[in-house]
Amino acid sequence: MIAIVVFASTLSGVAEQAPTAAKEGYLFLERLVGLVVKAAAPGSANPDIASEIVGLAKEFKAAHAAKRVDDLFAVRYLRILSAVRQAILMDPEVLLWPMYRRTMIDFIEERTGKIPEWKDLLFIVNDHGGAGIGLGMIAEAVISEVVSLHLYLETLDQRPDITKKYIEKAMK
Repeated sequence: MIAIVVFASTLSGVAEQAPTAAKEGYLFLERLVGLVVKAAAPGSANPDIASEIVGLAKEFKAAHAAKRVDDLFAVRYLRILSAVRQAILMDPEVLLWPMYRRTMIDFIEERTGKIPEWKDLLFIVNDHGGAGIGLGMIAEAVISEVVSLHLYLETLDQRPDITKKYIEKAMK
């Protein structure tokens, strides 16, 4: 019973934060997609794109610290930023790839339902001068997560009521 009271008090805080969190979240999603499009444009060997992603991450972390975005959104958004940065990161010697390849494979599988073929990943790494697995390889996974986060923001204010309904059904 104590757990339900604590949980219910947590839900009221989520409902109050929802409008601000959603507004900020939408803005950060739009900026992220803008950076991805910019990075994926033909001939966009823009050396500033990695620093723009880092700058966006710093701004996002500040918004999260100020409670302008919620914790779950923050974890998932930062994961997308990390995946995008790794995908565009130039690593001609392919030194970083062994450290993040399994994480990238897991991200792609989780968001698309498909495990990328190992030979395709090796081709992408070797063919693109070690620039990670390339945005093309993870584009479907990134946009899937962006859409999922957008839907999350759309239902943020409804989550306390939905959760309450499930708790009430479970208590019966």
